[in-house]
Amino acid sequence: MKRILDVARLHNVAWVAQLGWPWGIMATSLVINILLFASIDEAAPGKTSTGGLSSLYITTAIVAAISISQVFPFALGMGVTRRTFYLATVLVNVVQAVVYGVLLYLLNLIEGGTGGFGIGLHFFRVPYVDVSNGLLQVAVYAVPFLFLNFLAIFAAVWYVRYGTNGFFALATATILVLGLLAVLVTWQGWWGDVWHWLSTQHQISLLVGWPALVAAVAALGGMAAIRRANA
Repeated sequence: MKRILDVARLHNVAWVAQLGWPWGIMATSLVINILLFASIDEAAPGKTSTGGLSSLYITTAIVAAISISQVFPFALGMGVTRRTFYLATVLVNVVQAVVYGVLLYLLNLIEGGTGGFGIGLHFFRVPYVDVSNGLLQVAVYAVPFLFLNFLAIFAAVWYVRYGTNGFFALATATILVLGLLAVLVTWQGWWGDVWHWLSTQHQISLLVGWPALVAAVAALGGMAAIRRANA
């Protein structure tokens, strides 16, 4: 365990990319949204919901993918095993997701306490994503980080393992499978059943349960792929 913790610190050496850029970009998005909605509120009263928070998730996933290409070769050069490196990467991303979830929950409270930063803005308290239970709210914020990060890490590990051709082959196969699935559902007239199933799912299932399951599968896939990956 100590070895995993030591390797985990490698991910935090470049803290500007790991922490500064994701939160800096989100902060920029927040300021722009505050200025934007403050200027148009009279023209569009009450329409102050924004998807600007997604910038944090997207940037964090990109950083997670980049960390594989940058840190993995360095770790191998230091004699770190692939298994230890990957477990350290999983640990970093899980801790990061929980910490980020707590920070976003605190920002959620600040937004609520200030009346949406004085203009009724819904940046952190996005409709449907905003839940009444504090612990569940942290989970709602945290799990999507795991979902996106482990998908990004899997893609990055696949690229390291199989190169450019392998990466594009994976992308093509994914598009093909999803496309054929859409054709099958359309042909059989199942879209109504699909939307009915989605509408009957509990909010927490869609925001936490299913994303967590996909994240776990992606994490296991990354573990399998990295076993034969070369720096």
